[in-house]
Amino acid sequence: MFSILIFLIIFINSVISSHDHQKPPLPVIIDTDGDTDDFLAILYALKSRELDVRGVTYQGDGWSHAASAQNIVDIIDDIYPGKNLPVILGANYDLFESDRNPKTLGSPGCFYQKSVSENARRDTDLLYGLNRQLRLSKRIWYDALVGFNITKNFADLIDSTIKQTGKKPTIIATGPVTNIATFLRAFPTYTKRIEKIVWMGGAIDVPGNLFTVPNNTRAEFNVYLDCVAAQELLASDLNILLVPLDFTNKTPLNPGFFDKLSKLTSFYGKFTYKLLSTARAASFGSDSAFYNAYFLWDPKAVAVVKNIGISKIVSNRKLAVTCEGKENIDGQFVSSQILTKANFEVAIDALVSNPVEDSPFFNDFLDVINKD
Repeated sequence: MFSILIFLIIFINSVISSHDHQKPPLPVIIDTDGDTDDFLAILYALKSRELDVRGVTYQGDGWSHAASAQNIVDIIDDIYPGKNLPVILGANYDLFESDRNPKTLGSPGCFYQKSVSENARRDTDLLYGLNRQLRLSKRIWYDALVGFNITKNFADLIDSTIKQTGKKPTIIATGPVTNIATFLRAFPTYTKRIEKIVWMGGAIDVPGNLFTVPNNTRAEFNVYLDCVAAQELLASDLNILLVPLDFTNKTPLNPGFFDKLSKLTSFYGKFTYKLLSTARAASFGSDSAFYNAYFLWDPKAVAVVKNIGISKIVSNRKLAVTCEGKENIDGQFVSSQILTKANFEVAIDALVSNPVEDSPFFNDFLDVINKD
């Protein structure tokens, strides 16, 4: 009798596992500013069976220029061959300045952008010179772009996703949310056609990361680079899940992670090792500085969307974003007297193992990128 019971338990578990494995992937759109960890987040999403990437919207108001979209086109066409997924170029400005000076619309070098050096952008554009080692697409980035009308093209991408999958897309935002805010200004009713926005952004109860604006100790780059867009996103009726530094910084990179990464055998596993090793050597000066400052922020937002059990989600926060055109205070999450919308949630309490490189996020990330 006991052996029969054990058999039944094993059989039921195998059926459940098989059912989970066959669960249709979640349709997602990725809105990115193209930094190194954004690139890795897109790579991670493209190779994750839980996700169905429907397209990428790209902006140049963060850590890269528009032409670095070629890196995204290359990996999309390699991993999703023949699909010709849309890559939509959007903002090259921040809304704070463009609202006040419309003639600057589309011009680089706005107030907040100046916190990111041109040298840093060039490093990102070229993936520290390693982008030539990617499997290059026959599509040229400019020709691959659906167009330069972020509003209409974004709407078309959402509509086609719903038509082709029967589901509203989840948008994973890994940079400033300028594209999303600009889109919602033109299509405010489309909040009903979006399942959720999952945004890697902000610092709530931990210090920020504006190392180039040292007097602003509480802001995070994705919020700071367009604080108007951040305000408008929070004021919308979208379902929003924030993935802040409070969550991402609990699983830092360390020598143990790099040791595991160095042993990967796939093309993208080896490429990721080269990329992060070069970033460590070129940008931080020492391993200790790198490990204390680099956290794979955006891939962790992808992991939260994958729902692999690495986070606790809380809601009912009273938060606002500072935005006064003052670099020392803008882009900060501060307490508000008004309850942030009920559909605003925050990922906290990342599941961390000891040693940290054995944490569930790292295990999943390494496993996914090591698959050819």
